[in-house]
Amino acid sequence: MVRKTVLGLMLALGLALPVMAQDAPPAEIENAIVSGLNFPRGIAYSEDGTLYIAEAGAGGEATIIEIEGMAINGGVTSQVTTIAPDGTQGVAVGSLTSAFVPMEGAGLGLQRAIPAGDSLWLVLSDHQNLTVFSDAIVEIDTATLRVKNYIELFAYEAANNPDGTEEIYSNPSDIAWGEDGTLFIIDTGANALYSWTEADGLQLVHAWTDLSVPVAIEMGVNGDIYVGFLGEGIAPGAAKVEHWAADGSELIETFDGLTAVTDILVTEDDTIYAVQLAQLGEQGPVPNSGSVVTVSADGITPVAEGLSNPFGIAQNADGELVVSVNSAFAAPGSGAVVTIAAE
Repeated sequence: MVRKTVLGLMLALGLALPVMAQDAPPAEIENAIVSGLNFPRGIAYSEDGTLYIAEAGAGGEATIIEIEGMAINGGVTSQVTTIAPDGTQGVAVGSLTSAFVPMEGAGLGLQRAIPAGDSLWLVLSDHQNLTVFSDAIVEIDTATLRVKNYIELFAYEAANNPDGTEEIYSNPSDIAWGEDGTLFIIDTGANALYSWTEADGLQLVHAWTDLSVPVAIEMGVNGDIYVGFLGEGIAPGAAKVEHWAADGSELIETFDGLTAVTDILVTEDDTIYAVQLAQLGEQGPVPNSGSVVTVSADGITPVAEGLSNPFGIAQNADGELVVSVNSAFAAPGSGAVVTIAAE
């Protein structure tokens, strides 16, 4: 069995996780625009400058399943947190399901919350069919919170198994829109890139059979597709960013030599940023070893180093970069979003 998530791969590799961090009070985080979050993952700005933060949550008191002899507790602590341009903090969507594995030091649930027009798109993943919304993309109306579209990914994986592995596993992780409005979806568990429209439904664009573990997608200025990869086994240097043609038909170039990429950002000047979660040692992730880098034909350039388990990256209207930190392997309530200097 090959679990194609950061946490699952950690267990599969037999790496110890820093559980002691959960017993210590959250440390003060420099340059934070918001703190006290429960495992923040993807972050995105709306057109009016509001920052949307996907909090995976801290589980709850109910034991919902046991995996490999370990109890996973669940609750409704996952949510979409917002920060308005004036700094006001709010909750756009609350009481989403969350599962928490203490030995893994992270919540499982909401991965991303991306605003688009009058809709908010939620990317939900929590280790296969634990809840009614597991492993799906959900579009909701921002005014009424009513569901507008529900895209089921696990059923497609079960019926088609795009990567051809023995394990049937769906774990959606990111979405982006093409110039014609087509929605592109990265399913990490399926090792696949899908397209979706209301007219045509879910269609396979490409499947990776080398278990390189795609986790993030961005669109370039000209409509081309960029995909970020965690890397097989989260091995140092195994992660990469691939640049594809706008229709996904041709691989144009590859930027490799990265480690544990969780998110990417392509800015208006076509600068490519990649978030690296952590460097791995014999005892698991090395504390404060996460980073943000740029990649190009000239190589890899550090932008921000010494970050604590960063995950998501976004850029505001002023060109300032923000990154979510303590996204995993940390104490509940220690998550934050911080500013970093752009390259």
